[in-house]
Amino acid sequence: MKKILSIIAFALGFAGSAEAVIVQKIYLKNGSVLSGYIQKQEGNGNLTFHTDIAEICLKSKDATISNEKNYNIKDLGKAWIDWAEKNDEFEGVGDSRTLMLADVSSKNKSVSRVKILERGEVVKYLEMAPNTYRIAWKDVVSIKGEPRSKTALSGINRIYQLKSGMEFEGQYAEENDSVLTLYLNNRVRQSFKINDVVKYTFRPINPNQDIFAQSPLLDIVKTKSGAETKGIIIEQNYTSDKDSENYFLVQQQSGAIQSIKLSDIAETRKEENPKYDPKYDILLKEGDVVINRQEVALVNIKEQGDNIVFDSLSNKVVIDREANNNTKVTVEYRSANGSNLEAYQLVKVSKYTDKKGKESYYYFSYRDLVNATVRPASLETSVNHTTKAEYIVGGQGVFALYDAKSKKAIPFTIK
Repeated sequence: MKKILSIIAFALGFAGSAEAVIVQKIYLKNGSVLSGYIQKQEGNGNLTFHTDIAEICLKSKDATISNEKNYNIKDLGKAWIDWAEKNDEFEGVGDSRTLMLADVSSKNKSVSRVKILERGEVVKYLEMAPNTYRIAWKDVVSIKGEPRSKTALSGINRIYQLKSGMEFEGQYAEENDSVLTLYLNNRVRQSFKINDVVKYTFRPINPNQDIFAQSPLLDIVKTKSGAETKGIIIEQNYTSDKDSENYFLVQQQSGAIQSIKLSDIAETRKEENPKYDPKYDILLKEGDVVINRQEVALVNIKEQGDNIVFDSLSNKVVIDREANNNTKVTVEYRSANGSNLEAYQLVKVSKYTDKKGKESYYYFSYRDLVNATVRPASLETSVNHTTKAEYIVGGQGVFALYDAKSKKAIPFTIK
């Protein structure tokens, strides 16, 4: 039972995703590679895999290619456009570019608008539309996950406990019918015999973010009685030789944790998590600052009475005002020597023009710095020493981040 159900753990090996939910790749013995996630796992060793991208290999006698034609770039989705540009597959130039796609029919499935990659003894095609495939475990070579980006601040780690009592924590890397593999913190791969692992624990890597915001998928565990529990599997325990004494722990969105005996489990399913909210860091050098991920320009200032006057005004950072007139402004900078330190004061900038209109300049006053600065709504420093300060700024016009230490300002405009 353990060997069959161990594959349930695969879908928590997050590789990160952008638009498509691709958390793993499954490699089949016939050469096919499916990218997506395990949607359903049955106790009989079969699984249903949801794909967003798939390379399918079929014997030529089992596949029929039809309706091959060139599709104009205007008739293609973003996934095909990105792929064709990356792989230099377009024909023509500009808006006249085309990509040849075809339909493929087989005994079990028919697909349209796929790219033929190989003909002859084998028909191999690339599919870029969501689909589902039912697969027998015996046809699987391995299932793999990519290491998280260094800038990822969300995700799930695994902790494997061995029969010896040793524990290893890392990110899911690979699994086959006999070996489990993790990426450790230094990205070195650590492998284990599957029968030596007696407990799997799943831990969110960001302590300041709810586990449901860090998981792209939800688990649904169905028992033989028909009862279903939805949440996130946080532990699989196989420490006993008896399935009736082994169990899964499922954390529900309410915070409750449900224990389900392994012997009672009929199947597990996955569905996309609407509360998934991944966070990504940015790697900065000392002195680098970005506003809403836009590069900034520093300007010199001079004191003129009680005012701080800009020697110039940069329009490098322009932010569109939000509909409710309260605009989120995110400032990120490197903070190697301290965590959660507010390095800048955010203040509204005024413009002075003399009565004759011959002289004008931008400024703010020391009184503004005392009474009218915008305080950050949140402030946190990542493991990469990037401090992120989020402000809610009302109105529009010119604003500035003021660094009293360096006597410089970073202007930006909300319009």
